[in-house]
Amino acid sequence: MTQLTRSAGLSGFSDLVSGYGLDPVELAAQARLPAQALTQPDLLVAASSVATLLDLAAARTGVEDFGLRLADKRRMSNMGPMALLASMQPSLRQMLAVVCHYQSLNIGPLSLLVEEEGDVAVLRGNIDLADRVGSRQVSELIFGGLCRYIQAVMQTGWRPRSVMFRHLPPRGPTMHRDLFRCSPAFRADFDGLVLARSDLDVAFDAPDPVLLSYLQDHIDQLIRGRARSISEEVGEVIVALLPTGQCNADAVAAHLGMTRRTLHRRLADASTSFRQLMEDKRLILVTTYLGGHRKHSEIAELVGLNSASGLSHWMRRHSVTPPPRTRRRLR
Repeated sequence: MTQLTRSAGLSGFSDLVSGYGLDPVELAAQARLPAQALTQPDLLVAASSVATLLDLAAARTGVEDFGLRLADKRRMSNMGPMALLASMQPSLRQMLAVVCHYQSLNIGPLSLLVEEEGDVAVLRGNIDLADRVGSRQVSELIFGGLCRYIQAVMQTGWRPRSVMFRHLPPRGPTMHRDLFRCSPAFRADFDGLVLARSDLDVAFDAPDPVLLSYLQDHIDQLIRGRARSISEEVGEVIVALLPTGQCNADAVAAHLGMTRRTLHRRLADASTSFRQLMEDKRLILVTTYLGGHRKHSEIAELVGLNSASGLSHWMRRHSVTPPPRTRRRLR
């Protein structure tokens, strides 16, 4: 089953990669990501494709710490709805507990855990990309971002006791020490941040209990999947799976934790169908890509069609015409 993540993790990507003279939309297409993932933070996309995009950007720019440079631009708002709930907790311990518990709303395949022993606490993480090996860019983006979040709420020049990464050390100069305010340990047994246990007890300003309760209820609704309609949920998964070539009712139903029969029944109750939703999403994507003057073969791949001729047939069936100035180029 394809693991999905919010596209908010790519916030700042376009500006960063454009600074090195590369086209972010072209890179996204090569990584099988829809162009909207670069501008819409709440789009669900394949986590493995995000990893591919970051690795591709690091290779094309020659910037070994590309993921960390992206993390340097992180703000708590990048975590989505749970950011406000986390920021309103009375202590760092409770803030991290919220982040760990609700992480699935942000990065689906990431699991986080805080372990306390002696005078240290370890914020340990594991990302399961299933269909590909781990990515140093993803690991450094995640823990660089988490470090930035903690630094923002502590506001005292805070730094972790140490930073641990399982991947190999960089070959050249990087910004690791500038961001973490300490030098990471590479070839470690895990990816994570090591904190002083006493840091967890640092108290923050008392939150508004009424607002906190409201936020808690809202986040709980999100985590149970009640905040969006079945059509919206299925539509988001379709957009994520179309570029993989594996977008079908069985795959979407598996991602949503239901059988194909249940998926069809729930969509029928919402007065729609899987085929209709997939065609609607494909139409939006095709129209967007045609506006960017892409070749038929490239667009076909991005929207889950077999070939340029297959796309042309689909466009005729749906009365879709490319912009006049691109017709000759796209034939």
